[in-house]
Amino acid sequence: MTEIKQLNWQRDNFENIEEAWEGDLWERQRLGIQLTNYVDRLQCGAVLALDARWGEGKTWFVRHWAKYLDDTQHNVIYLDAFANDYLDDPFLVIASEIAAKLDKTAKNKPLVHKFKKAAAVMQQGLLTLAPTLIASVISCALTGGIIPLIKIDSEKIADKLDDAIDKVTDNIGEKVTEAIQSKIDSYEEEKNSVYAFKQTLAQLAESLDKPLVFIIDELDRCRPDFAIRLIERIKHFFDIPKIVFVLVMDKSQFSKIVCHNYGYDETLGEEYLDKFVDFTVRLNSLSPDLIDNLKINIFNIFEHLGIDLNHQNLDGCIELIDFYVGEKELSKRAISKLASQFALLYSDSFDSYKNQLLIMFLLNPTFLLKSNTSLELLKTLLDQMDNYIQSNKDDFEKYHGENYRADTHTTVLMRKANFFQEELGILIFIQLVEYYEQLVNSQKKFSAISVRNLRPTNNTDFHSGWKNYIFGGI
Repeated sequence: MTEIKQLNWQRDNFENIEEAWEGDLWERQRLGIQLTNYVDRLQCGAVLALDARWGEGKTWFVRHWAKYLDDTQHNVIYLDAFANDYLDDPFLVIASEIAAKLDKTAKNKPLVHKFKKAAAVMQQGLLTLAPTLIASVISCALTGGIIPLIKIDSEKIADKLDDAIDKVTDNIGEKVTEAIQSKIDSYEEEKNSVYAFKQTLAQLAESLDKPLVFIIDELDRCRPDFAIRLIERIKHFFDIPKIVFVLVMDKSQFSKIVCHNYGYDETLGEEYLDKFVDFTVRLNSLSPDLIDNLKINIFNIFEHLGIDLNHQNLDGCIELIDFYVGEKELSKRAISKLASQFALLYSDSFDSYKNQLLIMFLLNPTFLLKSNTSLELLKTLLDQMDNYIQSNKDDFEKYHGENYRADTHTTVLMRKANFFQEELGILIFIQLVEYYEQLVNSQKKFSAISVRNLRPTNNTDFHSGWKNYIFGGI
């Protein structure tokens, strides 16, 4: 009876992490400890950005770092910005999270109560006659509700200004006018309330043994106006000693959000963001220390799904995946997705070349449109690997060597030797099949002989079958 391999579809349970850094395939613990030491030395407030592409493990890292901080008696808050962007103003979210945390940990409870009151006063001031409401009412009043905004020719502003003011005064109504006047009259009072809020928060932070770390995740996924207002609120109201904010995002994507929201040129988006961020930590997909263990990590990911890459019918697959990790700069999520798709589609009856082709299909579906046979695909793979191996030495070292170490050159040569060995195996197999096909075409009696399960008929069926699946589904 054939043994059925069990698939282990693991799901991260971030709400109940029992041990920090458990399952740390990508060796993020060292970065977490470094950041903790940095935070502990800070004598001022700070805003850090944790930058990585989607799928490179940002949430995994900050969740486990938060657990580590909690285990080491730090005050830590984790906030999913995407889950809270239904709110108009993030000030209340930030203040409420801080109040809830300090309610449990701060020794000076009366000061926490005072902070809550100060936050309530601040929130009331922020909500009173919000700018968007004023703009909406004024524009409707000026145009009778026909268009939302009025344009005045820049050359005729002086002539039209008095008329515009009269129209606004006549149409926006007594209540809105009174609200605006009240806002002007209470300006000094609001300045004092901001000062009182920040002073109270500063006193609370000063009373803490260790800095408060406030991690804000999913900034690049939440509503753009909410995300931008959130970082602005942090800078204006929460820039306090011993409070460290960590903004988790794909910085390039977030910069595009800023550009779209403000109409900036794309080159200015990151400059605008840097006004609010003290420094950025790049969460590299492949750190130098990880390179030596890259194959081990790929093995572990596939092993979770019941696939043993050491099996003879998967010979060469680890080198192929290793190659694509560097060539395509695959993230952890991309490798996991590949493993899941591969587990669904592969069969123990496939030989090693069929399994390598399957990996090619999954990572390069467009190859199926360019090649009519699996043999042509193998030739494409051979060219692709050869171009990659002969690429710039620095680029190759980035993914397949240990940067900044004396043995880098040796490590790179060893990895290149592995790729060349894989190339040689593919090349020999291609030659073997081509010779075989020549024999079959000359004498049909040879068609009964199988060459590594890739006879011309099987070859075509295998190729067309996966093309139909990948572009059309099961």
